[in-house]
Amino acid sequence: MKKSILYITLCLFSILQISCEDNREQYLDDYSTILYFRNSGEIEYSIYKTEEMTKYAVAIAKAGSDKNAKTTVEMKVMDEVMLAEYNENQGTHYKILPSGCYSIETGNLTFAATEMYKKIDLSFYTEAINALQGEEQENEYIVPLFLCNSADSINAEKKYMFIKPEVITPVVSFEKTGYVMNSFPETGGNHIDLTLPLGLSIENKWSFDCYTEVDETLLDEYNREQGVNLMLLPPASYTMNQGGIVKMAPDGENKLDVRVTREGLSYGNYVLPLALTGTSFETIDVDPAKNSCLLGVSYVPDAGDLPSIQLVESMISYHPNSICEGSVAELIDGDPGTYFHSDYSVGVALPHWLQFALSGEISAFRFEYVTRNAGSHVVPHRVSLYGSADGVEFKKIVVLSSELPFDVGQTYTSPVLVTGEKIKHIRMTVDESPSGSFALAEFRLWAL
Repeated sequence: MKKSILYITLCLFSILQISCEDNREQYLDDYSTILYFRNSGEIEYSIYKTEEMTKYAVAIAKAGSDKNAKTTVEMKVMDEVMLAEYNENQGTHYKILPSGCYSIETGNLTFAATEMYKKIDLSFYTEAINALQGEEQENEYIVPLFLCNSADSINAEKKYMFIKPEVITPVVSFEKTGYVMNSFPETGGNHIDLTLPLGLSIENKWSFDCYTEVDETLLDEYNREQGVNLMLLPPASYTMNQGGIVKMAPDGENKLDVRVTREGLSYGNYVLPLALTGTSFETIDVDPAKNSCLLGVSYVPDAGDLPSIQLVESMISYHPNSICEGSVAELIDGDPGTYFHSDYSVGVALPHWLQFALSGEISAFRFEYVTRNAGSHVVPHRVSLYGSADGVEFKKIVVLSSELPFDVGQTYTSPVLVTGEKIKHIRMTVDESPSGSFALAEFRLWAL
């Protein structure tokens, strides 16, 4: 019996010893002084071409229950042998950043009683790093730091720090890209002023010029891709501030101003296709993904001059040519609680559409719809408008997306749209929706 009790006691003692061993670091954290890098492991750090030198603050922390403890620790840069061993153990492929690319003061760090951390500046030299990365893009160059030689404990999991610099070229971009619709009514002032803001990918600390120009190929490409026939805005109809030069400044407005006049315009959908071509600052480029904008100007009749079209059920057709919920009559009953739902049960992919046959020819129209009061998954996210003289051959007029409401029970009112030719049929296709079908509670139409 005594042997059994002794055996159990030894087992319990062993378990307690293992438990204490597993929580050694926690024990030291609570009752002793322990040192570590505040940001340990791999740190990706962006440095910008606009700066000759960039500083990164390496922080070493002191922790433990005795806040007034004094201690020392040594910070070093790994040598090639040590880094090679680390790479082999960890499966990494780091290389030490050459000394001419950075500078840092290493050696012993002394923590006074009141000091809980120290910051050491690591200076990166942009031109040298940029040249190195241009030559050897496949290598992961780092500054490998480690802590050692302290009478107190060093956190084993936070004793290494690998700062990996990357040279980034700041870029300028249009804040609005793609086709941006603007309406210019036929009455009112003799001109409209349009604004196109520009942005910089980082905080702007500099004053420099950004160059824009009209690029007709952008419009040609858009017309071809979208199947539309938008017209180039005549040169006599617009002016740009500074001839298209935008003065970028830290506290500036940083925008391109365009004034459009009525000269040379008739009803139609015009576009001023703009491209960012460069900057006066050698180390700031143009964002290739956001370097163009099709500034639309639709010269249109006043919205109030378009009479309301009294829609009846016989004027409305739809695709797919079947209904699973609601009816087209409920689109025009004035009740937002009822709805028409395009047929999702027949497996026909978008686009689904509504089509309206008019009693006479029109050259301009606008429309309004109300999204169903439940189920955001059936709200249209992109629609296209088409016109036809015979109901067979349709030409695309415009594509609408960012302007649309994406929530339930919302009203969307379109701008006045001009058709470019006389038409008697309007088709509105829903090209995108979360569910692959759509539902609307109400639809209204005005035309001239």
